Amino acid sequence: MSNLKEIKRRILSVESVIKTTEAMKMISVVKLRKTKDLLIQVKIYLDYIEMILLDILLTEKKYEKNQYFLEKGKMKLFIVFTSDRGLCGSFNSLIFEKINNLFQKKSNLHNECMFLSIGKKGFDFLCKNRKYVIYNKNCIESNLSNQKIRSLVSELIFDCFKNKFSSIYLIYNHLKKSLFQETIVEKFFPITAKDFKKKTSEISYILEPSQEKIFNFLIPKFLNAKLLKIFWESTTAEHTARMISMHKATENASDIKHDLILNYNKERQSTITKEILEIISGLESINKKK
Repeated sequence: MSNLKEIKRRILSVESVIKTTEAMKMISVVKLRKTKDLLIQVKIYLDYIEMILLDILLTEKKYEKNQYFLEKGKMKLFIVFTSDRGLCGSFNSLIFEKINNLFQKKSNLHNECMFLSIGKKGFDFLCKNRKYVIYNKNCIESNLSNQKIRSLVSELIFDCFKNKFSSIYLIYNHLKKSLFQETIVEKFFPITAKDFKKKTSEISYILEPSQEKIFNFLIPKFLNAKLLKIFWESTTAEHTARMISMHKATENASDIKHDLILNYNKERQSTITKEILEIISGLESINKKK
């Protein structure tokens, strides 16, 4: 009887797990829809900025001497996009594996690199591995707003111009074919002509006050939009990974529940059979005495 009570308790426990994982899956689905809509809007905005900047670059021949295109020094900054919470499958571990593989191939990079983590999981990883130099000792949570993105980009550009580091790279997960994640290392700053897609608007712009001032005005907006796009891509990959992880957890818990119910029925059947045999044997002994 105690075994039946234990199995019943485990069934109830697994049922509560199923409810929790199913709820987390639905929350991830709702958040995924919102992030996809925001990502589409940012991509449209970024495409228009790239189109305008490309038109300006085609007319401005001395753009390579602009401070946004120059790289001075060897120090590099790597911005790592991770999540604040776990239960998202291999989302964070893919980023950590990419970092370790990158520095195993080039061991001399440790003295030339700093790291900035967006997300608590990445910050904890960098703190545990003391060989990685952290740019900002305060953790930046992954719930960034447009205003925080702008302030972060302006701070990074200012530090680049002060020669604290020469270039900025982004390490993030990109969602490929709706389910497959690919970890990408992408150069963010200084920018090159290759950063702009070969799209021309076929519009002749009248630029005032000058090409250089307009160029210096648009480049920070381009960098803001680019970082915001990558942030939403990483967030989309995170919610997708969490949704798949919770779906698999729900399926596994359902299988465990099914097995427990079978074991419960078997134990219950054997208990009933045992009680019936005891009753029959008791009746037989009474009849023999008569």
